[in-house]
Amino acid sequence: MSPHRRPVPVWYALVAALVSALAVAGACIAYTEHVSRRQCTVLRTEVAAYREVPPTTPTGELLARAKEQLLRDLHC
Repeated sequence: MSPHRRPVPVWYALVAALVSALAVAGACIAYTEHVSRRQCTVLRTEVAAYREVPPTTPTGELLARAKEQLLRDLHC
């Protein structure tokens, strides 16, 4: 270590770690909200399409009901 440089105080390192952790947490929350909004938009569009032209096969009807249930479960 250079004789002209003082060591970093412990509190400074702790504050830097805390600020970094809060920044990462905030970015994660923002990204999760963004992805959730996109997922809700896609599900709403798919459910609207199934309502406009109802599926005719049993598998299609099962899929349409499952997507409607998912839309309700996600509170979109």
